Amino acid sequence: MISFSHHDLSPPPAAAATRTVAPGGARRAFAARAPLFCEGDEKTSLYEIEQGCVKLYRTLIDGQRQVVGFATAGDVLGLEPGVRHLNSAEAVNAVRVRAIAANQIGELCRREPGFAEALLHQAGRQLAAAQMQLAQIGAQTADQRIAGFLLSLAEPDAEGPVEIDLPMRRGDIAEFLGLRLETVSRKFSEFQRRGWIRLTSLYHCVLRRPDILTELAEGGEAPHSEAA
Repeated sequence: MISFSHHDLSPPPAAAATRTVAPGGARRAFAARAPLFCEGDEKTSLYEIEQGCVKLYRTLIDGQRQVVGFATAGDVLGLEPGVRHLNSAEAVNAVRVRAIAANQIGELCRREPGFAEALLHQAGRQLAAAQMQLAQIGAQTADQRIAGFLLSLAEPDAEGPVEIDLPMRRGDIAEFLGLRLETVSRKFSEFQRRGWIRLTSLYHCVLRRPDILTELAEGGEAPHSEAA
């Protein structure tokens, strides 16, 4: 499972290594809302995302979907244990991936140590992000969760205004963060009114005060002053 944590979705150096040391991967394209794979499907490939955003979700016993994470460029899907996928993956927007056949992974790891190191880095990063997500949902306020989510889409250590894409629907964000849709919409409007962000469109945002968002995401309190 890939989960957001603070700055966890910035492509690591290992992501580039995965692309260069694993020859023979087939590039595939998916339109928005197209499935990459479904929960319970046999894992025939690992998917490295080269472009776009993917939503990961599970189907609950009552038939409803629960969003468990998102993945963007540089992330690798299919690293969970077992021979079948634990989650379903759906393209949020136009997605391009590089598919590496599962039956080639062992040989690639033996032949290319850099590839094995890249996969280990990915697995460790995903585990750390999942643990952070559990901690955030259990202990953080709505302000803190949303601040951390927005920062996870930005470049690490951003100090000035930062532009980010928000391709996912507000309802998916709410499910992922364990909040109500109304709360997410209200908090986005509140963050904009306070001058911390600027929503330039439904799917695009400028983080005007990443310093304040960082303080919130790390457990701090929101300043009471508002933008003039």
